[in-house]
Amino acid sequence: MNVFEGGFLGLDNIGFFDRSAPLPAGGYIEQSDGTSWMAVYTLNLLTIANELTEHNPVYENVASKFWEHFLHIAHAMNHNGRLGNGLWDCDDGFLYDVLHTPDDQQTSMKVRSMVGLVPLFAVETLEPEDLERMPGFNRRMK
Repeated sequence: MNVFEGGFLGLDNIGFFDRSAPLPAGGYIEQSDGTSWMAVYTLNLLTIANELTEHNPVYENVASKFWEHFLHIAHAMNHNGRLGNGLWDCDDGFLYDVLHTPDDQQTSMKVRSMVGLVPLFAVETLEPEDLERMPGFNRRMK
């Protein structure tokens, strides 16, 4: 849950498999890049809601919603899966797509590519004055 798979997500042109088609042997791929892009989008929407709170404080709740979505995605990327490692490979210090086969096996697809670097795009800065303007968001964030 909160890790994205299948279809045209992320950097589909560099994968081992055609992500728009079922895998030849079945199963599915949890996508590091597609999931990371969703995290980026939640932070972009948080930024928009933050800007809107300057004109209408009702958007503070929307900012909180997108912050929470970001946290769910980040947690899933790091903790999903039977071993609790998610998409992160502790030995390599890198994020990989994970292949799930029909017999419930999980295999990191250890290809160092942009797929593992896209999570670095999911960054946002909130200034102290933003947090002062949004006390409810600040409380929930903490």
